Amino acid sequence: MRQITRAACAAVCGLAALPLLSGQAGAQPSCAPASRVVSPAETGRESKILQRKITLGAGTVALREALGRVAEAGRFRLSYSADLLELERLVCLEYKSAPVIQVLSDILVGASVRAVAVGANQLALTPVNGAQAPARVGDAESGMRKVGQLDSVVVTGNSVGALERSVPAALAVVSGDQISRHGATTVSRMINGAVPGLWVWEQSPVDMLTRYASVRGASSFGVSYPKVYLDGIEAANSLLVTHFDPDAISRIEVIRGPQGAALYGADAISGVLNIVTRQEGTESGAPRAQVRSQGGAAASDYSVPTVLTQNHAATLRYGNTRRSVRLGVRGARIGAFIPDAFSQQLNASGNLRFVNSRGVITGTLRLFAHDARAPGSPLLSSPEVLVPSALADSAGRQSVRQFTVGTTGTFTQNERWTHSAVVGLDGYVLSSSAATPETFPTAIDSALRAATGNALRATFRATSIGRFGNEEGTSTTLTIAAEHSALRDETTMRGPADLSTRDTRSNTGLVGQVSTGFRNTFFLTGGLRLERNTALAGLGDFATLPMLGATAVHSFGATTIKLRSAFGKGIRPVQAASRAGALMGFTGLLFGSPLSPEEQSGTEFGLDATVGGSFGLHVTRFDQRASGLVQPVSVFARVGPRFRHVGYELQNVGEITNRGWELQTSLASGPWSIGAMFSRVDSRVG
Repeated sequence: MRQITRAACAAVCGLAALPLLSGQAGAQPSCAPASRVVSPAETGRESKILQRKITLGAGTVALREALGRVAEAGRFRLSYSADLLELERLVCLEYKSAPVIQVLSDILVGASVRAVAVGANQLALTPVNGAQAPARVGDAESGMRKVGQLDSVVVTGNSVGALERSVPAALAVVSGDQISRHGATTVSRMINGAVPGLWVWEQSPVDMLTRYASVRGASSFGVSYPKVYLDGIEAANSLLVTHFDPDAISRIEVIRGPQGAALYGADAISGVLNIVTRQEGTESGAPRAQVRSQGGAAASDYSVPTVLTQNHAATLRYGNTRRSVRLGVRGARIGAFIPDAFSQQLNASGNLRFVNSRGVITGTLRLFAHDARAPGSPLLSSPEVLVPSALADSAGRQSVRQFTVGTTGTFTQNERWTHSAVVGLDGYVLSSSAATPETFPTAIDSALRAATGNALRATFRATSIGRFGNEEGTSTTLTIAAEHSALRDETTMRGPADLSTRDTRSNTGLVGQVSTGFRNTFFLTGGLRLERNTALAGLGDFATLPMLGATAVHSFGATTIKLRSAFGKGIRPVQAASRAGALMGFTGLLFGSPLSPEEQSGTEFGLDATVGGSFGLHVTRFDQRASGLVQPVSVFARVGPRFRHVGYELQNVGEITNRGWELQTSLASGPWSIGAMFSRVDSRVG
């Protein structure tokens, strides 16, 4: 075993969590090539995974990245708890035709973990008894009693942690640890400043919707937003996903741009946001409870007394090596920080997990209730300022009730095939007195009006992933997926006479994606989604959503550079509420020819680089065009002695070109880390 001194952690690239890790600085180790091969006698009857021969030439890298590269080269999935390992420690990764057991033994020297086979194509690094126990790999006992807690699980294989070699599109991951440290409870605070190219307005306590200011520019004349999933379950309305318990989140995965539409389908025109929740038990299996309570005061120039703010949370975790349960409750309240305003929220979540030797089953439950009153601006309502009521923005009493429930199962058939399935429901009931038909609302008010009512969405998705070939030559990963989503919603627009619109639509997609690698250096990726969407009725129910990409990765000693490029196309059908006039405040629209879906397509080019275990740089250039955008068009005007009437019709007549740069960099040294992010977007209406 070679001795490695501790050093700063690796900065994040590709699909990794954001760079806020720290460690103790130290000298970088020498990295002489290793070629010793463990004899069969040393491995005994252990899992075939540990006997696979791999070749690695990454030089000196952080343990986090090393584990990902080993899993990728060995073509298996690797699960471990970040709390059990010094992921910032630098290790030497130079091997030629060495078995996995030898590589893991070398890089995990001194760690109190052992590798346990979980099925035919997965390893779990689990704790051993005794804090000073040396690393011991090769223990392939089938009894899952020795699979310890999977707290803060990092699963590598498809995503290697610090640098994903084959993924051609920019994808950012915000870690749950970062969210917990910041205490962020709203989606806007969770992702603002953490994902380049994505800007979300700071959310007021009385807001019902998340307000996306820019997702690589604008993809609509109304509201631009990404498609949102919770543990793989599609949200009934992405804009209503606003608040979460930060302790319940494991990570947030974000795709910017239409490159994710080939996998996720319609409405992913601006990108995809997938929120993954925690599903851990406790190390000993005994119940563990955590209670937090915060209080404070809030005031403004318009509130007479100082008002009390409250935030209380309780979490209960229970589990053993094969089963775990997590329950959490969080409540918050704030009084009239401006006259007549208030907000109160209740968020409850539950997760469970069952593990056996061939697969994992998880369950998700989320309940959210929010009541608030958003009065008009005290500035605009001043007696000295005469402003029409039409300029009020989301004023009035509002309430929302949401739920998400579902389950995910993963099954390892053999060393080549892995299958998974997701089944879930997401729904809400929204009541709002804001943006009545008499007003001309803002774009976000139009979205609020279109959501007022209730909706229920069912999601089913089945995926199979096959891995073929040899990493030292040509390797291929094949992904086949089928997805069905059904939505039933009822929109109610308040006014002197309530207007109601009912809509039922479904979306069925078949996905095929192939990624081929050459000597683990050059990768070509191609994907296509064939989609049948009932919202496209009258135009042909089918749409094709392609994705193409290429990646080249090379290491120069401790420096690794990845060049990537990707093309994608996404669509967003016009909803029934928009056809009825909720779009941009127009009512009584004429019905002309069927509306085509809005589209966005484009390319991106990027560079990801890591230097040693301390510096990371990510640069992306994107060029996208949103076309066929829907907007009201004047089609006739009637003028009389006492009236003037203008008729409007929704038409696909607009386009927006979005071009820009995204830059993210990080530097870590000892207990210190610093990061910077810069985004520039040029959006032009054509």
